[in-house]
Amino acid sequence: MRKVFMIMVMVMTVMVAGAQEKESKGMWIGGGFGFEGGDYDGWNLSPQWGMMLNEKMGVGGNLIISDDDWMIEPYFRYYLGVTDNFKFFGDGALAFGGGDNYSAFRIQVRPGMQYWFNSKWSMAAATELFTYHNIDDDNDAFDETRTFLGVDATNLTLSVYFHF
Repeated sequence: MRKVFMIMVMVMTVMVAGAQEKESKGMWIGGGFGFEGGDYDGWNLSPQWGMMLNEKMGVGGNLIISDDDWMIEPYFRYYLGVTDNFKFFGDGALAFGGGDNYSAFRIQVRPGMQYWFNSKWSMAAATELFTYHNIDDDNDAFDETRTFLGVDATNLTLSVYFHF
């Protein structure tokens, strides 16, 4: 599955690499694909929507669907520009959702970087820096709270965006 995803990313990169100058756009739609390693090994898909509030700040939302649960995640994004086409960003996110017989809540801070191929297409990569995650079993059989602080290379999300 990872090979197929990477091939799709490479094909899309080649298709849009006839780069034209990036211009600031107001909204984006896209999707991400993530991997999580370690004790919580798994994958997730996340259709996304967002809009810029000004040159440096934006808000958005993810619908995160993983191998065992789902979450709705509104987030705030702040950009630090390096060039017109390449920027670092930080996300602050608050997510809630669940799975079979349990509910989940998460607070997360994610650093990332984004590259604009042209005015319509960009690609982003992000990882977690801080996570507070709480799972509450409806039957009180299993409750879990985990907190993480530090850059985690085993938890990576790649996203492709269309700007309009």
